Amino acid sequence: MPARVDIAGERSARPAGLLGVRELRPAAVLAAFLVAVLIGVGIGFATADRGTGGVTITGRGALAPELTPTLRIAPWDAVRQPGRAHQMRVDDEPDPVALRLALSWTVADQIRAAGNRTVTAAAVTVPQGMFFGAIEGADAAQDQYWAIGRIQVAGVANPPADPHVWRRIGTGPWTIVRNGPNACTAIPAALIQEWKGQPAPCSG
Repeated sequence: MPARVDIAGERSARPAGLLGVRELRPAAVLAAFLVAVLIGVGIGFATADRGTGGVTITGRGALAPELTPTLRIAPWDAVRQPGRAHQMRVDDEPDPVALRLALSWTVADQIRAAGNRTVTAAAVTVPQGMFFGAIEGADAAQDQYWAIGRIQVAGVANPPADPHVWRRIGTGPWTIVRNGPNACTAIPAALIQEWKGQPAPCSG
């Protein structure tokens, strides 16, 4: 007669930890999944584009080249007088189109920061009549370039108010200093004097 197998005894003889491992394995997988999700959320938050205050940043953290067009060598570079103002011509710059495009980029950035994410620099025009000048610094890195003008934005019902005052320090990016009815109060007095009064864009 075949030997009887004690099934109950066999079950009870299994290592107690084996069942625990089988029961805990799904929980461990779930915990690992949740940790991975939390890590992903943290990385996403750290690298998310939360706005750059009107200055476009590339994926490598560098300033967008569109905001920093090439400058010509300043005519006053050999003999400097910090604080002296100069009237300048856009057409004398190495790339006048790139200069205007840089200003358009700043306006597009401003509009996107306000919530309209579809606007591009191509939709922004800085019409003729813009004033362009400079204030000498102690060296080229401290030279200040100023532009005063008005804008047109295609497809935007309520664009930022005119006039616009832009500034660039040395080889840094063009930025909007101020825009709207009181924008021209930001223009340095030395430039106002050089221009013989408020530039035309300030009065509409």
